[in-house]
Amino acid sequence: MPSLTLRSLLASLAAVAFTGLLQPAHADTLKSETEVRALADKVMAQAGAGRTDDAYGLLSPYALVDIRAFEGARTNARSARMAIEALVGNSVGYEFIRSEKVGESLLKLTYIEKTERQAIPWMFIFYKAPAGWAVSSFSNGANVDALFER
Repeated sequence: MPSLTLRSLLASLAAVAFTGLLQPAHADTLKSETEVRALADKVMAQAGAGRTDDAYGLLSPYALVDIRAFEGARTNARSARMAIEALVGNSVGYEFIRSEKVGESLLKLTYIEKTERQAIPWMFIFYKAPAGWAVSSFSNGANVDALFER
């Protein structure tokens, strides 16, 4: 069943995407929520053009996790890209879904990468550290249903 195969590929990719549980790393920061949204839009423009590796590259300087973990996730994403495209077709763009803020320190941005046959959710969580906003975690996967849970 193709959706199970896609779900497996994306689930393993999402599992490797960093979660903030590893050794901390120095991260560049963004000054405002406007800059956070601009970065996420740039990342999604790359993802929506099928350039997942470039999307990860844009996030890298702002990652709050060990860079080795982040680069491992980037390598896995690069490897999985061709298999994902075989199942859902090429990327054809992206769409912003919503922004959710919890308190003053956490901001979640949700997007979809549009492909020829399926939407791939991407979710970014930014943390407002004393120095500014940085990427706490992000994921992409096949659970489109989660976009409707409110």
